[in-house]
Amino acid sequence: MKKKQNIIILAIVITIIIGIIIYSYSAEQTRQKGFQFGNELEQIQENVKELQTQFYSKKSQWEEGTLTKEELFQHYEEHVKKFEETILLYDKLNPPESFQSSVDLLKLSSQTQLDSDVNFIEWMKTGEDHYKVRSDSQYQESLEYEMSGLVEFYSAKTGIQP
Repeated sequence: MKKKQNIIILAIVITIIIGIIIYSYSAEQTRQKGFQFGNELEQIQENVKELQTQFYSKKSQWEEGTLTKEELFQHYEEHVKKFEETILLYDKLNPPESFQSSVDLLKLSSQTQLDSDVNFIEWMKTGEDHYKVRSDSQYQESLEYEMSGLVEFYSAKTGIQP
């Protein structure tokens, strides 16, 4: 009888230890996936920032006379292609569920920024003011989406709901 109790106690202890090991492993895997996701998202955001820096840099070079208008538009055509490719990277992310809304908002921000850039390019090509007005409006929307996305991201990161 005592031997049977010892076997039962040992089985319970082993089960508890295995449960703790599985939980620790699972928590570590979740932490690693979250860390990887955060790095991937940060890289996309850095790519967007770099694209925008180059976009306005090329405009400045054109204004200074170091680029022709044709060269400027060639750069802008490449800018649009690279930006579209960068936006597709959001879809390849595998965010934890609590971060999905932040990813959606940051993607929307980037898409709206690209739309703004496209309208800005059209304004540069045609001189038609409605393109510039739309570009400015979309730029503002993009900033609002980005701010909302960052709030959502840091709220999810800290576990605080906005």
